Amino acid sequence: MSVTVFWSVEEERSEDMAKLLGMIPGLDWSRPVYLYACCIDVITEMDGLVIAGVKQVRRHTISDGHLYTLDKCQLKTPKLNGDFYISSLGPADMEIVRSFWSYSFTETREVHLKMITSFPSVAIRMKSSNSLKAKKTDVQNEWDNGAMNEKHKDIPEKERNDEETLVSWIHSYKNGSIGNTFTVKEQRRRGLAKVATQTLAHHFLQKGHIPVVSIDSMNTTSIAFHKSMGFKLSCAVEDAIRFPEGTSLKDLKFELP
Repeated sequence: MSVTVFWSVEEERSEDMAKLLGMIPGLDWSRPVYLYACCIDVITEMDGLVIAGVKQVRRHTISDGHLYTLDKCQLKTPKLNGDFYISSLGPADMEIVRSFWSYSFTETREVHLKMITSFPSVAIRMKSSNSLKAKKTDVQNEWDNGAMNEKHKDIPEKERNDEETLVSWIHSYKNGSIGNTFTVKEQRRRGLAKVATQTLAHHFLQKGHIPVVSIDSMNTTSIAFHKSMGFKLSCAVEDAIRFPEGTSLKDLKFELP
């Protein structure tokens, strides 16, 4: 299980936060816990904390990076070639989406399925010659009205899979951030990932939420990509495994990449 932890280290006592963390249902602090995109100040403050009666003695850093956020005034209306249309991810997309997710080891298939089907997502699909096509003007109208293209969610999944191909996608995580952005190799350099990202960001902004993405410091391509759309640096974060006293890497229920 992964979890994102945040509190103001200037305003809150770490001991008080430890008590609250120990009350989270289903989270066993006596076993290693994967911390996702946690502020460096907070993740450091957790060193030595006693949570649910268990001392957190050390952490194993998986990656370090930064959070980037987007302001509404910087968002531009995305343009999509007529050969493609926008919809949402569904259960039938699970295996292909998971196969390209670098951090799939942090969540079970069941949890990941809930993430892509219950939380906001964007799927860009390529039409076939006999597909149920969405007019470009319809897609644009739905964008302008602040809604994602919903009409294709009502098409039976078997029929959808026979008539279309998933080529680009992005979805949101349990902590409210967006990511796992991917475009299949054959359809790259067409601006599809940008359209997918902008569409999901627009959805968040329409709901009154700030789009947030966590990017590894080594992923310079992703950093440049998001900066080109107006995302700005927010704070330093870290992905890490929190080890309680008496545990080590051999106690993990998953394999590290």
